[in-house]
Amino acid sequence: MLRRRPDIRAAERTLAARTAQVGQADAARFPRLTLLGLIGIGGTHPSDLTHLDDFSAILAPQLAWNFLDFGRNTARIEQAQGVRDEAEAQYRAAVLGALRDAESALSRFRQRRATVATIARNKAAADRAAMLMAARQRAGTASLIDVLDTERQQISAEQNLAQAQAALTGDFVALHKALGLGWQAAPGSGATRP
Repeated sequence: MLRRRPDIRAAERTLAARTAQVGQADAARFPRLTLLGLIGIGGTHPSDLTHLDDFSAILAPQLAWNFLDFGRNTARIEQAQGVRDEAEAQYRAAVLGALRDAESALSRFRQRRATVATIARNKAAADRAAMLMAARQRAGTASLIDVLDTERQQISAEQNLAQAQAALTGDFVALHKALGLGWQAAPGSGATRP
């Protein structure tokens, strides 16, 4: 799931490119065969272009091999391997950072969800208290000040719940971001969409 994160994908692509460069440097140790070809038809008149007698072709192979490089290819391979090792270390660091982000975001989300549940229970208790206090006032056993005080507590609990739910939503978004969920791939990038 973390592979969907853009930073992980970028580090992975960089590592793949650096690994390919090691292969290119290693391939330079071997001979290269190149074929050069020319095809032509000639003549002094346009009707001569249809005769196969005037057809000519040249094929020229070229063999290139730098076997007297005195260790340059080996040095290039070692340099490419060093660059690849650096890219691999950066990839591992990106993955570890993503895991750390995801773990932290998940922990915050769980804690916030527990907090919201506690505040929701407090709000329900404040609602019951306000309802009972209103009934007591109608029965004549509670004063208006008591009713207003419980309504104030009810409104305060409602505000606390709204703030906690907003924070929970923010933590949910942060969790989605840390897990690499919900992003859209750029057109033509070849990436799959979640």
